[in-house]
Amino acid sequence: MTVPTDVFTRHRVRVLDPACAVWYEGTKRPQSTAYRADTLLVPLRTAQDDGLIAELNKVIEPLNARLVQKLPRTDRWRLAMRKLDQSLPVPVALRLRAGAKADSMPDPWAVLALLRNELPTDKVAGIGLEHIVGAASVFGGGAPYGGGVPYGGGVPYGGGVPYGGGVPYGGGVPYGGGVPSGSIGLATGARNPVRVFLPKPPRRSAAELPAGRRPVVAVLDTGIGPHPWLKVGPLTEDPVVEVSEEFQELLAELESTMTAENGDTLPSLVSPFEERDTIQPLLGLTDSHAGHGTFITGLVHQHCPDARVLSLRVLHTDGVTTDASVLLALEWLRDRVQDAIDGERPDELVDAVSLSLGFYPENSDQETGALLAEAVRKLTDLGVVVIAAAGNDATTRPFVPAALALNADGTNTGNDLLVAVGALNASGASIAAFSNDGEWVKRWAPGNAVVSTVPLWQGSEAGDISLPRTIGGVQLRSGPDPDDLMTGFAIWAGTSFATPVIAGMLAAKLAAAEDTLVIADRISRATTALAETDKELLDKADRGWTP
Repeated sequence: MTVPTDVFTRHRVRVLDPACAVWYEGTKRPQSTAYRADTLLVPLRTAQDDGLIAELNKVIEPLNARLVQKLPRTDRWRLAMRKLDQSLPVPVALRLRAGAKADSMPDPWAVLALLRNELPTDKVAGIGLEHIVGAASVFGGGAPYGGGVPYGGGVPYGGGVPYGGGVPYGGGVPYGGGVPSGSIGLATGARNPVRVFLPKPPRRSAAELPAGRRPVVAVLDTGIGPHPWLKVGPLTEDPVVEVSEEFQELLAELESTMTAENGDTLPSLVSPFEERDTIQPLLGLTDSHAGHGTFITGLVHQHCPDARVLSLRVLHTDGVTTDASVLLALEWLRDRVQDAIDGERPDELVDAVSLSLGFYPENSDQETGALLAEAVRKLTDLGVVVIAAAGNDATTRPFVPAALALNADGTNTGNDLLVAVGALNASGASIAAFSNDGEWVKRWAPGNAVVSTVPLWQGSEAGDISLPRTIGGVQLRSGPDPDDLMTGFAIWAGTSFATPVIAGMLAAKLAAAEDTLVIADRISRATTALAETDKELLDKADRGWTP
């Protein structure tokens, strides 16, 4: 297995190799996963506890390792740390112990395994790897992972199936993409521009809705780009899309603090708006996942024009982030919803979260999934439905957070308001070949060859041929330009896009339901809306949508 060095450099990636990864008696051999090479996640309270950090460092001395706390020192973060849950996982730097001599840097997995082996559970609760998280869509064109074709060659990692053998990374690929468009015929449509001759979806005023307010769907993705259907603005202007400068600045300050400590080659996500060519700006290529968030927002809007989308930018334009960024976004949303309930401000509520991203954890036990499971549970306990993509690697290996809908042993006693979504082909009559599957995938929607909004951009690529017209005129005769997105619409594929279909359908049910600020009633309202969405899915199955 070979991964381009620019991916490792850009996101400081390390891959866990089950063949040589350490595991102690009484534990399970880990599966492969990808994670930051120089950090661990620890609870916020631990990151502020010098005594506990010193105790942890004493344990990991034999590995020539030490943990270094690096939290932002801005006024914004000082204020936030009074409000954020103290169990929120935040990254701490992993360094070589002072005076140590070594030929390689400490491995976060080896450090984590030793801590879990040597210390009681209460001392290591909430400590974990900072996993690499990826968008659950097939690769676009442009500059995916640093070179015009996915992973530098027409087929990923040099063989007709990702990573050259049946199941990527031993059962999934942490980027959630797996199958690029056109390889072995599994997917059609990888952000190819199309022309749409349809009017803008009609939208009622908030006062016309039975709820008396718009349902709000939070989309955690690459941000939002310019599009005439998707007006962005403050709540006072009743926008289609809301953004949060506060969240973006919190995330950017956390990212830049670790960048200053560990180095990085990508700018922090300080802006809520999509960027086009971050990876190869000298060539002007449109990055592989640029427009991903706008595409998802458009799908929510198509299924529920009355909804408002709260766009939180957590993914970079190559479709990669870490679970630290996702966990911060989920905790920020929890705090927003709780504040809205406590302050009786219904317009600031969030009703659903759409997550078109995930990763394959090193183990499928409760300990490994505890950080994300707890973050999701805190939202669903407030009546927020979380809808997550199942992943695109044609595997049954659990892809989290979607797979957390069931317990690790497969029993159906997980989180009823966490919805895992697999992808159907365009007709809805069959499961998309790339879609993950398993007992934990409970809902299905079309996600292959779907059409939605993209930012109005023009990249530097051109059609395969470009010839002067021979019968007068000045226009060229050309093949289609893959990154001429000025039509504002494209075709794409992935469970990334089945997920907002379900989110939009759910939002439409919530728009028709009476609103409430009572938490127990919010949970009941969400449960009822989800049941009504399931009934609609069954009705659609009679007309071709078959799980």
